Amino acid sequence: MKSRAALLLLIAPHAFAQAISPIPAAQLNSGTHFQSQTLRTQQADDAQNPGMLWVDIGKQQFAADCVRCHADARTLAPAFPRAQREGAVNLDDAVNACVETKLHRPRLHAESQSLLGFNAYLMHAARGIARKSAETAPSLESTAAWRTGRSIWFARQGKQDLSCALCHDGLWGKTLRNQTISQGHTVGYPTYRTEWQTLGSAERRIRACFFGMEADVPPVGAATLRALELYGAWRGGALPIEAPAVRR
Repeated sequence: MKSRAALLLLIAPHAFAQAISPIPAAQLNSGTHFQSQTLRTQQADDAQNPGMLWVDIGKQQFAADCVRCHADARTLAPAFPRAQREGAVNLDDAVNACVETKLHRPRLHAESQSLLGFNAYLMHAARGIARKSAETAPSLESTAAWRTGRSIWFARQGKQDLSCALCHDGLWGKTLRNQTISQGHTVGYPTYRTEWQTLGSAERRIRACFFGMEADVPPVGAATLRALELYGAWRGGALPIEAPAVRR
């Protein structure tokens, strides 16, 4: 038997899309809210959370290379993603800017253990802190990067004729393909996903969504992905950072 979410998509997908509206602040929930109690417990206990392995990697790297310039690691992650003149930049970009210009080393590859380690440590250090994107509205909404991200969020695309908004704004809490649809927030990334059996970035998860929609998957590091991540962070409002999360 098809889930309610699947039936809504089959009966009137275009009409349903017109009814989508942003999630009220009082109803915002991170992805943890939609996980099983087992995964919630695993995430909450640092001794059981496998993502803490990468936090330890990042902590060692930060102590060796970064602490001389950045005395308080808690302040770094909440500032990203953010809009700049050339487009949106995320924490990956910020880390690599330091690696290249301050440490004079080659940039770290996406999904590499070193880059994931840095990000896991910086996000973990900022646990409980809201991202700055919520504080920069409405000025953020006037940037080209935010407008691009919003456009992508609502665009119907792929063979499935889906959009980010259709699922994460319109159908959150419903079941689709035996999984509960979350609101699509990224405050838990980088995240350890059991289907990956490793830690992964928000970009990796977003690209997987494009694949699931049977749409063209943007290349790693694409400006469109950065813009979408920026819009998503703004959309999450004052939700606190909770990385590294554990997901199915």
